[in-house]
Amino acid sequence: MRTVSTRRMYRRIEVEGGGVLAVHGSVQRIVVRDLSLNGLRMDVPFPPPRGILVAVRLWLPDDEVVEIDQALVRWSDGKQCGVQIVSLSNEMDQRLARYVESRLREEGSKLSVVSR
Repeated sequence: MRTVSTRRMYRRIEVEGGGVLAVHGSVQRIVVRDLSLNGLRMDVPFPPPRGILVAVRLWLPDDEVVEIDQALVRWSDGKQCGVQIVSLSNEMDQRLARYVESRLREEGSKLSVVSR
């Protein structure tokens, strides 16, 4: 049996944020567990099957919202799933990038304080 190895293109940040997942007109509340510029992992009551296109709305701090028009379900297990972002507007992409970059800076400054 052949093993497939993948490398993540972007660093993931741990989060605990709310949102909603839309699949074929059905909407579920989600809790986002980690996030990158390329995808996210979430807790969801009824995870969609692998290979399905979904839409996701994330609620960020400071009342900001990121609307992901299309995300591909890459894996689904129990009450969690992981999606890869396929399509979002430029405005949403920039909003997501600002949030992820600010969190990475925060993590970096915490690490530098600890290592001194």
